[in-house]
Amino acid sequence: MERVLFVDSDSAMQGKVAQALQDVFVLRYAQTGTEALGSLQRRLPDLIVSEVDLPDMSGLALCERLRADPATSGLPILLLTTRADIRDKVAGFMAGADDYVVKPFDPRFFSSRLRLLLRLKGMRQKPSGGDDGSSSRPPTSPAP
Repeated sequence: MERVLFVDSDSAMQGKVAQALQDVFVLRYAQTGTEALGSLQRRLPDLIVSEVDLPDMSGLALCERLRADPATSGLPILLLTTRADIRDKVAGFMAGADDYVVKPFDPRFFSSRLRLLLRLKGMRQKPSGGDDGSSSRPPTSPAP
């Protein structure tokens, strides 16, 4: 099962996320951005979900730090927040988030967004036409 780091100081929201995802993902929790960064030094998850409003730094600042670090720059990041304004969403994407889900959320929709991010991550990591002998170039004709 894929590992998800969920960053949010709201224990009730942690419970809702656990209820929505515990059968599909292995969940780890952090309540602050600093705690999340420490957790990432011990073991990288497959995906990060973060609230925008954290007690010690914004989720946007966390995204920017993760994107600036080569060890975490390729991790999918989803922001989960009550901020529904288009300016907030754009700011999230500009900070480096791969997706943005507004609370309250439907558990099936939320889980499907996470699976999509992981599928896209897997597609980016696959080599383009090499391992199975195939190539993205058309075959060439033998020289006369």
